[in-house]
Amino acid sequence: MLTVVAGVVGALVIGAWVVVAWGSRRRQPWLWTPVAFLVVLLVALGLPGWSFLPAAVLAAGSFAELVIGTRESPSVRTKDPEAPLSTQRWAAAVAAPFRVALAEPWDVVARPSLRRRYRRVLEEQWGVTGLESLRATVEGLHEELHQGPTLDLVVDLRTGTAKSRLPREQGGADTGTHVLLSDEQVRRLRSVVGAGEGRETVIIGAYQWWKSVHVIRLVCGGASLDWLSPAETQTMLRRVASDLQRRYSSWTQLAAAFHAGYLLWPSKGMLGEYSGEDRIWTALGLLTEDPSSPWNLLPWDMPLERVLPEQGGKGASAGDEVRASE
Repeated sequence: MLTVVAGVVGALVIGAWVVVAWGSRRRQPWLWTPVAFLVVLLVALGLPGWSFLPAAVLAAGSFAELVIGTRESPSVRTKDPEAPLSTQRWAAAVAAPFRVALAEPWDVVARPSLRRRYRRVLEEQWGVTGLESLRATVEGLHEELHQGPTLDLVVDLRTGTAKSRLPREQGGADTGTHVLLSDEQVRRLRSVVGAGEGRETVIIGAYQWWKSVHVIRLVCGGASLDWLSPAETQTMLRRVASDLQRRYSSWTQLAAAFHAGYLLWPSKGMLGEYSGEDRIWTALGLLTEDPSSPWNLLPWDMPLERVLPEQGGKGASAGDEVRASE
């Protein structure tokens, strides 16, 4: 009888642990695998009483992951800090805030372990369910950026207000998009753009190009779900990187545009896994201020690799490298 009870309890605990580990954003829950095997082994050896101890440990670990794991603070993590410079690594750095917000390595494009999450996010946030809808969404964002108006964000640092407008050379008309900033947001914007205490107004130009990060997120999802080949992944990422290098001259300018665009982003409330505290805003601060951040380490104007689909999408040799600004 005790063996049956131990077997049922063990099966339930192990099942719960598998569900928690599978749904967790971290690898730590899988470190409990030996404990799960110990539960099975003790029951199989006819020692059901002893199996309750590792089962209790496994249950406690699973509960702790539910409580603590989902609250892990944003942090700058790198899977391969010694990796050579590449177009994919540079593009991944652009979208780093969304990975840093979840305390995941920023420098990985394809993450097969995140397939379920990518599939859910792509469908819920973008209506993307396959390769064709992914391509259509990416092209739509690309056209929006290239054909839409260039926008400035004018920030009044005294009153803590920001508004979107057309550049002065295009009439300077107000677009009607306004946001009230907190004291911390004003402080952050001062820091990002280097505005001293005596400065009352800052203008962040072409901030709408921060939306390029969404293209990179879509490409990462397509690569993780095996919808995109390595060649197509590289092609899409290179196009984004080339556009950004033409429009901004430094990571500082991108950081300012990202901060501005994110503040005005109407879809922030739909971010689900980023809800609660504003994890992306925290991640932006880390990437701006942390010395180990790719925004402080990677050269902005690095040469981008040519993509040769007929050779499986491998980057060109050093002699074929070009600067996106050329």
